[in-house]
Amino acid sequence: MPAPSQHAFSEKVVLITDGTNPIGRAVAMQLALFGSYVIVGFPKTSDEDKRALEELKSLGTLANAVEADVSTVEGAKKLVAEVENLYGRLDLLINCLKFQGDSEFENTTEEIFDKTIDANLKANFFVTQEALRLMMPRPKPKIVNVTSAYDTEDVEKNIAFVTANSAIVGMTKSLASTLPNKFRVNAVAVSEKEKPQSKHDIMDEELFRVKKGIDVDDVARTITYLLSSEAIGINGQVIRIE
Repeated sequence: MPAPSQHAFSEKVVLITDGTNPIGRAVAMQLALFGSYVIVGFPKTSDEDKRALEELKSLGTLANAVEADVSTVEGAKKLVAEVENLYGRLDLLINCLKFQGDSEFENTTEEIFDKTIDANLKANFFVTQEALRLMMPRPKPKIVNVTSAYDTEDVEKNIAFVTANSAIVGMTKSLASTLPNKFRVNAVAVSEKEKPQSKHDIMDEELFRVKKGIDVDDVARTITYLLSSEAIGINGQVIRIE
């Protein structure tokens, strides 16, 4: 995978739906370093979230946080409206809001089902719908949807979550085939598995924290590649990261 040119992201307007998601935060940091104008959504702006925003601003780019519950249509409209107010345009969209309950199929209530669908599929659908208004006039608009690879037994039992993520994959492929040719719409499916560790991987367990899953910076680099001009030939694909 070739490294994308940093200059290609300079002054691009980027919307990331969830800054509380570690992947969303890592992408925001990388694109901010590349000179993009980053707008990050937060379900509720906590002190920790505000510190993350200040960290982005310290890099010398213009970063903004918008408090909006994008699992609702009103929240999706509020988030995109703020992008329009700030910049009047949108080049890149990363949908990464995630809610994963712990209910197995037989124990899933209507409330948990609705919350799971709303926080994953509904948020993705309506933010994208609103964002297209600002992306249509842009020369090279790109969308990346972050999903789960649902590759562990615990996740597979959460049928509502699997259903929502499967629908996001279908939505990704449909948008890729129906939007104008200048668009690129792809997804990354992130493995939920813990990385096996050998004795050779661990120098000193007391000094070094053992990584138990995918490094969010690795996921962010893949997303950044899909948003770059280097990935011009990739459309409607799901890149699995494990």
